Amino acid sequence: MEFWNYKLKDDPYKLQNINKKDIELAEKAFHIKLPQAYIDLLTEQNGGCLEKTCLPVNFKNDWADDHILFDYLLGIKKDKGIMESNYLLKEWGVKEKNLIIISGDGHFFIALDYRTNKENPTIVYIDTTEDKITKIYEDFSTMVNSLYEEDVENQEDIEEMEEMEELRKHLKDSKKRSIELMESMEKDDIVEGIHMYVGANAGFIQDNDVFINKLIQFIQHSNEDIRLAAAECLWRSINNGNIKDNKVISLVLDIFKNENHPDIKYFYDDIIENQPK
Repeated sequence: MEFWNYKLKDDPYKLQNINKKDIELAEKAFHIKLPQAYIDLLTEQNGGCLEKTCLPVNFKNDWADDHILFDYLLGIKKDKGIMESNYLLKEWGVKEKNLIIISGDGHFFIALDYRTNKENPTIVYIDTTEDKITKIYEDFSTMVNSLYEEDVENQEDIEEMEEMEELRKHLKDSKKRSIELMESMEKDDIVEGIHMYVGANAGFIQDNDVFINKLIQFIQHSNEDIRLAAAECLWRSINNGNIKDNKVISLVLDIFKNENHPDIKYFYDDIIENQPK
């Protein structure tokens, strides 16, 4: 059985062929030694979707009771693949250092863990929702050899899995693009970025979402359109129960209370009315 899924015509994770300079760039940037087994796989194909996508673990998770999804492996190019690790970890609120992301969608990551060893990393599962890091394999080779292909009963199941992967990729791209827009100095870009990020999260923001800090900043922005877009997002997420942190809610209410815009005044009154007595 092949490691890479060569049947895909358009693999979003496949980069241009790797070379010695790419490997040197990564090892120098992270001050580590990459696993030879990882380099060998990237020599065949520089990142991409995998043929076997199930990785056994000994804990329940959002994907299954006994395994996690490992459907792609990141490659190496300047500002791409694993070179985006520090950016992704920061955006998803992971404070630990010396972790290199090799797969994952943001809500979870699979990473090389160099926190205690710069040459022989273990493999960890990072749950950003629970803010928890769990060691799952002693080394990269053991992890790769543990991958297996899940039984698919019929073509409908295959098509459903492909649709889910396409949706997951779209949401990931939307979140990344939305963050880029919100870093813009243009008002319209920021408003579009807020709406795009919210749309990628089914309209609501969770308590532990790193995006909350940006929204708190935006509801104090000098531009009314930006304040309103951010305020609506927070209002919906609080009233829906997705944001439960009392400190966050109190801070939002304190800011809303001093706002003159009629819509934001309504948000304030509605949140107050719907808060538990």
